[in-house]
Amino acid sequence: MCGLLPRIDFYSARDGQRLAARVWNEIDPPRARVVFLHGITSHGGWYNRSCHYLNSVGYEVHFLDRRGSGLNADDRGDVRDYQQWIDDVAVYLEQLQGARPVVLCGISWGGKLAAAVARQYPSLLRGLALLTPGLYSWYEPNPVQRFALRLPMRERMKRRRVDVPLTADLFTDMPHWHEFVASDPLSLRDVTIRFSSADVRLTRLARDGAPFLRTPTLLMLSGRDLIVDNRRCREFLRRSGAVHKTLVEYPNAAHTIEFDPDPQRYFFDLADWIGTTISQ
Repeated sequence: MCGLLPRIDFYSARDGQRLAARVWNEIDPPRARVVFLHGITSHGGWYNRSCHYLNSVGYEVHFLDRRGSGLNADDRGDVRDYQQWIDDVAVYLEQLQGARPVVLCGISWGGKLAAAVARQYPSLLRGLALLTPGLYSWYEPNPVQRFALRLPMRERMKRRRVDVPLTADLFTDMPHWHEFVASDPLSLRDVTIRFSSADVRLTRLARDGAPFLRTPTLLMLSGRDLIVDNRRCREFLRRSGAVHKTLVEYPNAAHTIEFDPDPQRYFFDLADWIGTTISQ
């Protein structure tokens, strides 16, 4: 039986920043390498069950904590610009290139980062999975706020912090998971205005990139998602330039499917799609 808890590795970003990754690699040789990106509030520690499952059925799993989030304590909730997020992921993917195919999975906010990576670095990926992706969110800045965030600003203003407008009840209906999210010391509660500005630009890059995506793409949606605009995410998949596109929906699931009472169907469907995709 593969271990539920991962090994913690560290790698160097292009600017020399030391970044953390959780790794499940007790399968030798693995069928493929699966790399996960997390949401704006979460980190890799929320997703041990799905990663353990994927490892148990033959995949080597890597979960990257975004710079300034999770296990990466330096400059919490900050980033220089959106390209830095993309390059952090690309550096890691470049290290994984070899005999085994690589599949990139973006959860929630990580979905738009994954889409942006797939747009800029398609040669590094065999598949792209967008899991309740934050490409379109009910909690994104309004048009006036987005305009303001695109304007030049002084350095002191860039460092001011704003709260992440997501509460525990938006992620799941399960009370014990509410408590977990609310009390998790590694969850990100606030970000810099510079982070918010970079996020606006990343969102636009990801959305506009749909026609340029060629990587086989999976979109998984929750029917009772209170964070993501499912209709617009379906439209994103429709606009995608990928030849192989798959949509899976869970009508009774909340945003974080990992926290559902029985997420096994979700785990199985994701593993099955990965297996099909790497065989194409």
